[in-house]
Amino acid sequence: MKIFNSLLLVSLLCLLPATNIYAQLSEITQQIPQFEAISINKADASLLTKLPGIGNKKAEAIVEYRDKNGEFTSIDDLTKVKGIGKKLMTKLEGKVKL
Repeated sequence: MKIFNSLLLVSLLCLLPATNIYAQLSEITQQIPQFEAISINKADASLLTKLPGIGNKKAEAIVEYRDKNGEFTSIDDLTKVKGIGKKLMTKLEGKVKL
């Protein structure tokens, strides 16, 4: 019984630093600014380049497509822009809006 109690005490003591780390991580993540989605209908090319996987050429292609065809009616319409496929759309999920 003494051995069991000792092992239990050691186990609990090992968990204390972990709970402290989780509390600190929670506090840190609350301080990180939240990313606001970028409007694909309003953003200029320089703002669009802030999106993952969107460089100057793709940003310009998005603006050009929008100027030529009118505003996007769906986020999925981005796939109509040359160079934007399913893989890139996955990266953009939650980061773009109309």
